[in-house]
Amino acid sequence: MNSNANPLSAKLTKLLSSSLDDPKLRTSLTALSDFYTVNAVNSRHNLRGDIERRGTEVNYEFLRELEKVNLQFLELEEEMSSMNSLCQEMQDRLNFANDKTITLLEQTDALREQSNLCAVRQTILEAFLDRFTLSESEITILCSTAMDVTPAFFDALEHLEKIHADCNALLITEHQRAGLEIMDSMRTYRSISYDKLHRWMQTECRTMSRPDGMMEVREVTKKAIQALKQDDQFFRAILEELVHVRRNAIFRAFNEALTQGGPGGTPRPIEIHAHDPLRYIGDMLAWLHQTVASEREFLESLLNSSERRSRDRGQAEIKLPKASPLRLVESEQSDADIINALLDKNLEGTSRPLRSRVEQVLVSQANAITAFKISNLIKFYSSTIERAIGPEAALSKTLHELSEASMQVFFDAVGKQSADLLRRPESPGPDLGPPPAMKETVSQLKEIMKSFDTSFVQVDEGNQDFAPILSAVIDPVFQMCEIGATQRNAFDRAIYMMNCLHYVQSALVYPFTKHKVEVLEKQVQEYVDTVVDELHIVLLKQSGISTLIHAMETKEEQTPLSKVPQMDAAAVSSVLTRLDRFLGTVDLDLASWLSKIVSSRLAKEISRQNVKMFVDAYRRLCVAIEDPKNQYENPSSILVRSADDVQMVLVVD
Repeated sequence: MNSNANPLSAKLTKLLSSSLDDPKLRTSLTALSDFYTVNAVNSRHNLRGDIERRGTEVNYEFLRELEKVNLQFLELEEEMSSMNSLCQEMQDRLNFANDKTITLLEQTDALREQSNLCAVRQTILEAFLDRFTLSESEITILCSTAMDVTPAFFDALEHLEKIHADCNALLITEHQRAGLEIMDSMRTYRSISYDKLHRWMQTECRTMSRPDGMMEVREVTKKAIQALKQDDQFFRAILEELVHVRRNAIFRAFNEALTQGGPGGTPRPIEIHAHDPLRYIGDMLAWLHQTVASEREFLESLLNSSERRSRDRGQAEIKLPKASPLRLVESEQSDADIINALLDKNLEGTSRPLRSRVEQVLVSQANAITAFKISNLIKFYSSTIERAIGPEAALSKTLHELSEASMQVFFDAVGKQSADLLRRPESPGPDLGPPPAMKETVSQLKEIMKSFDTSFVQVDEGNQDFAPILSAVIDPVFQMCEIGATQRNAFDRAIYMMNCLHYVQSALVYPFTKHKVEVLEKQVQEYVDTVVDELHIVLLKQSGISTLIHAMETKEEQTPLSKVPQMDAAAVSSVLTRLDRFLGTVDLDLASWLSKIVSSRLAKEISRQNVKMFVDAYRRLCVAIEDPKNQYENPSSILVRSADDVQMVLVVD
């Protein structure tokens, strides 16, 4: 039977092909399990009816619930209708009230606008008064002599200055009259307040008389100085007062350091070391150097200088004529310029006692080395202090003049020594070595160079500064040596001067003597050339070929060398047969002649040059003998040794 014709078979096939993983099927089975509890035949037959009955019950229940909702909506509709009626009634009342009060509302709006306008005007007036007027308390702080200068004073003064500056804005508006009136009143208050500040600062300056310059400056004092900068007249007056106090204090402290020493005698008075010129002058200069540093720190603190870390020295300086009050070149100056000017005036009083004491030491000083050390010491402190206070300061000029004076004392002492040497020149000794006077002078020069090397002078400056010193010390000694050696022959005189130059040259080991070493090296080379030339003549004579060389160099060009008298083959051969004996002793002869040269390097150089010159001369002679123009029949029989043989024997590089 065909399975498609059997409904049961088709249904079973459909059921069997259904997937149990279908979510809808699983949900249906879960819902069915809620009311289908008994798996009986009768239950399965009535399954469709049960499901339909249950669906009907659910629909009835849903209708009952909707009926409740409908009743609630009806109640809500009634309440909304009631509220709508109330709202309409209230709207009607509001419209009625609005019609009755519209005039009142218009009056209220007008009054509100007038109130707002008054409030704006009041705000503007208060701002104007705050900006362009001083309060009663500020006027009292600024003008009352009974009130001290406090930070509140500077707050009020700053407000006054701001008002004064803001009045310029009023002068370019239609409120010019108000601006002028306010400016006049502020000018009056300003004059009174600056006069009060000036008088207070004068009193404050009188308390700054401690000599060490390290007083702690109060913040209120710094502010007073900054405020007075706004008025050139008051600022100049205060600086003049400050200079008067500080100059007297430093001058007094310097005299006390010289004659009394520190508190309780420590440190001891500087003048107790007057017997030691270097320490005496060094202590005075060290005191001044320390005072310059401490005074600068004090002034920078007083002026509250922002240039303590980066000093601007490019602006115009403050000119402080010695006999005139402090004057500012421009209305606005950098703090660095002001400080430099104040340092100059404050330290000015130390110049005279320093000068008198240093000059007393120099007058009694005859030792060149001590004079040079003093000059070096003064020059070092002069350059150091000059960088701190400027080259135009009175103390800087004094130190510069003392440095030149001490250097002049040095040159005078050296000149006296040089004159003594030239009056009694020493003759060369048997060894042709440097004379005792030169050794003593070089010993003195070494001490001078050592002092100069430790003086912190830059190398570039040293080359320039030390050159005249070097020349002043050693040039007269060389001149003395030349005068003393005039009676010697050229050979001995050249060796003597070479030894003297080398002795001095070997002592010049500092960078600042480099130029002089080069000059001496050229002079040494000139004497080396002289020794070489003189010794070359001797070697040619001892070897016997000097006559041959002379004949070769002086004959007429057209004349064959063999035709020159005593230059025939036999005569030449006779001379050259003695060459071997000369070559065997030439090394010893050279060592003997050059034994008095102090420098082994120079001796070797002279020996090498002489050997080379001799070989070159002999080579020229060989070439001339072998030249057919000179008509020697058998040159090889004449030349006992070739030039290469002679060079090999003498070992020439």
